[in-house]
Formats: sequence, C-alpha cells, structure tokens
Amino acid sequence: MKNKSKIIINLIIIFVVLSLVLYFSLKDNYQEIIDNIKNMNIIWLIISIIILIISRIFSAVSSYKMTKANDHHVSFLRAIQINLIIPFFHGVTPFAGGGQPMEIYYLHNEKIPLGKSTNIVLQNFIVYQTALIIISLIAVIYNVIFDLFPANSLIKQLVIIGFIINFLVWLFTLLVSLSKKFNQVILKITLFILKKFNKPALKEKITRYLSNLHKNATTIIKHKKSSLLSLFANILSLICLYSIPYLVLTGMDITNLNIIETIVATSYIMIMGSFVPIPGGTGGLEYGYMYFFNYLIGGSILTSSMLVWRFVSYYLAMIIGAIVLALYRKKENKCV
Repeated sequence: MKNKSKIIINLIIIFVVLSLVLYFSLKDNYQEIIDNIKNMNIIWLIISIIILIISRIFSAVSSYKMTKANDHHVSFLRAIQINLIIPFFHGVTPFAGGGQPMEIYYLHNEKIPLGKSTNIVLQNFIVYQTALIIISLIAVIYNVIFDLFPANSLIKQLVIIGFIINFLVWLFTLLVSLSKKFNQVILKITLFILKKFNKPALKEKITRYLSNLHKNATTIIKHKKSSLLSLFANILSLICLYSIPYLVLTGMDITNLNIIETIVATSYIMIMGSFVPIPGGTGGLEYGYMYFFNYLIGGSILTSSMLVWRFVSYYLAMIIGAIVLALYRKKENKCV
C-alpha cells in the first residue's frame, strides 16, 4: 500500500510538471507545433518505437547473460518481459531508483534466490554503468574535437560536472569491487564513522553490501565472455535509445542532421538529467533537449521533435511497461 501511494504521488508530480512543460512549449506556436506533429511521417514514428523496443531487447540480452553467468536460468522471453516492465518503475521514481529493486523482485519470482537475484542486478548495473561511461566519454571527446556546443555555456559545464560525478561513482564502485585492499579500507572508514552512531544493523548491511560488490566483480571477471557480451549489449541499447531523436527529426523532414551529433547531444541531455530529482527527469530533460538541439535545428520543429521524442522514449516506454506488468501479474494470479 505504501509503495502504491508513492507511485501515485510521483505520477501526480509527473502530471503537474508535464502540464507546465506542455504549456510553456505550446503557448507561442501552438498551431505550428501541432501541424508539425500531425504531418510527421508515420513510418519514421513506427521505426522509432521499434528501435525503443530493440533497445529494451538488448538490455534483456545483458540480463539473460548475467543470469546464466550466475548458474541460473531465465528464459530469454521472460528476460524481455522483465526489461520491458523496468522502464515503468524507472519512470515513476526519482533518479530512476525503482527499476533495480523490481528487477530483483521479478528475478526472485523466477525461482532465483533473493541473494543471487540481487547479485545479478548489481553485476548488470556495473556493466551498464561501464557502457554509460564509455558512450559519455566518447560524446565528451567528440564535442571537444568538433565544438558542437559553446565552451562558456553554464549547461555544458553542468554536463561536464555530471559526467565527472558519474565517472567517479563508477570508478569508486570498480575499485571497491576489484581491490580487496581498497574494499577493506572503505569498510574500516565506514565502520569507524558508524561507530559514533551505534547502528549495528546498518554496519552489518554495509559490510554485506561491500562484500557482495567484490564477489560480483569476481563473477564478472570469471565469466569474461558473458560480461563482454553484456557490455556490448548495453552499449547497443544506449545507442538505440540515443538515436531516437534522429529518427523523429528525419520523420519531420529534417535530413541534414548527422546521426553521431544527435547521439552526442542526447548523451549530454541524459547526463544532465541525472541532476533532476523529479521522476523521469521531467522538466529537466525537456529543457536539455531544447538547449542542445537548438544548436542543430531551430524553429517550431525543435519543440515538436522534443515532444515526440519524450513521448516515445519516456511516456510510451512507461505505457508499454505498465501493459506488460498488468499481463505479467494476470498470468501470476492465474498460476496461484
């Protein structure tokens, strides 16, 4: 009941912020923007939706491989179902924090012990973060070389800060996972700090978490082939997701764009979105799109493409997730 209340509250926040976004987006060129959307080539819209689903299938490949690496079996079809559901919980929680716990829950439903389910999701997260850092680093380097966005831009600086923070979190996780000495140092420091607050349960939880990180890294290294396939699948998943603006703009007859530049711009938007505490980054991601794509396109097409991009990549992904979730639970109830 408590989780349902949180989801309802977050959905209300999304609705309120979305209403404001739509108001400010449409208030000046309403008819022109609506005409652009109505006149969009439906084939390109369908292709962008297919690419969204392919992105989730690549994520499912990663989950599937990680599950097998941990000596458990989930059918590939079930892995796809779970990975279609996850965007719903990512979308209704701040900082996309609800996806991983629900993935653990659904893996546990597949007769995988809770501890193993948690380890699989943690391993997958480490590999996903690695893929995210690789794409983000390429985007930053590309922008430094070709100077797509102004060097003195405050937003650009925020993106760089976001990248550095993400990189440091990834590096810290990697060091804790791979180095026993570093793991033990962090554990001693943490336990020393917690000693002041006398929280035995929290101490035990952190000790177990750091120990699990190291075990998970050992599994990733031991199963190199599965880990590399998972990494490659996550990279392809992100490329598919980041290419959706290009497909949307092509459908609106904008044919002079470079797909690499649109992927770089979208990567910057998603890095900046990590600062936005509202579920789905609503408000912040729309502003980021308007800012970065303004250097590639202009006029009412900018706003029109932003609205279609957000609908496909976020709202439609949530709707698909909610439908698959309803079907999944209906099947569960029938089995009971």
